[in-house]
Amino acid sequence: MMRVYTRRLPGVPLIPLLYPNFGKEERDAILFMNNAFRDIRAPFVEITDDPTKADALLLAHNFSTLRRRHEYVADFEALSQKHHKKVIVFWHGDREDRVPLSNAIVFRTSLYGQTKRSEEIAMPAYAEDLLQGDALQIRKKGRVPVVGFCGWAEYRSLRNRLGTYVQNAAVDARAFLTGQPLLRARRKGLSFRRQAIASLQGCNAVSTNFIIRSSYSGHSQTIQMDPAVARKEYRDNMLQSDLALIVKGDGNFSYRFYEALSLGRIPLLIDTDCVLPFADKIDYDSFILRVPFTDIAQLSERVVEWWGGLSDQGFEEMQKKAREVYARYLAVPVFLEHGMDSLCS
Repeated sequence: MMRVYTRRLPGVPLIPLLYPNFGKEERDAILFMNNAFRDIRAPFVEITDDPTKADALLLAHNFSTLRRRHEYVADFEALSQKHHKKVIVFWHGDREDRVPLSNAIVFRTSLYGQTKRSEEIAMPAYAEDLLQGDALQIRKKGRVPVVGFCGWAEYRSLRNRLGTYVQNAAVDARAFLTGQPLLRARRKGLSFRRQAIASLQGCNAVSTNFIIRSSYSGHSQTIQMDPAVARKEYRDNMLQSDLALIVKGDGNFSYRFYEALSLGRIPLLIDTDCVLPFADKIDYDSFILRVPFTDIAQLSERVVEWWGGLSDQGFEEMQKKAREVYARYLAVPVFLEHGMDSLCS
């Protein structure tokens, strides 16, 4: 087990990696996230109060909470330089800024392949296991594929619509001026969702199972309905679908991707230059359908073609593989264990 030196700031939430050492903390704002940590029990790291005896230094808090805690970060930079130790950082969130540490290992959710830095490691979102101990429900292959989506895909206001247009225009202009069309992957996730839904709804050879909302239902400040009802609708929507439409949010990652895998559902991933966890170990394309964002206008055709070439047995095997890989690598406690072990090897 890796031995780490860390230091807590009073009143700042801990990273889940340290829950076994210091006790679990409840997170009220981001709904359903607490369930992602229910199986965290045994420690992932051993803690020492002597940095000279540590294998590495560890920031005790998610980096999004430390961006203005310059003194805390500077202290770890100084310790890193003095003792020649790596600093382990977790950044669960939408931003993709560089962590200002000279010798860091950064686990983060939001990454673009084109700009990924050598010190960065893709991590899964803190998403709960929606199977909840139930038996895996395997769907039989029907005549047409059922694509499900339950979530935010409507503009919540005129301001939201205009803001989305402005941000997308800025992204498109930058991509054009730099001659890097891949930069268009940074357009708003809401726009990609709307494009994908429009393509699928316009195809008779695809059955759509969509529940469209005008706000984000994963946060206490934006949800517009009873959270228990929202969660049940969300889970049932996935279970009643063959594929789960997966599109990024503001950051280049999706909770829905991991939640779909937990239920043994095949993600229909709109690939916005995504970096997926353990891509060197996991053959994602054996159990997901990945469509580049540049082909989103042809999304329905891609789905129909894929479905036509898929056997009944192949469809069932993909569902089993999705759940197997989630349970082996991507559930939060399992990933944290693998992640720490990988740093020891």
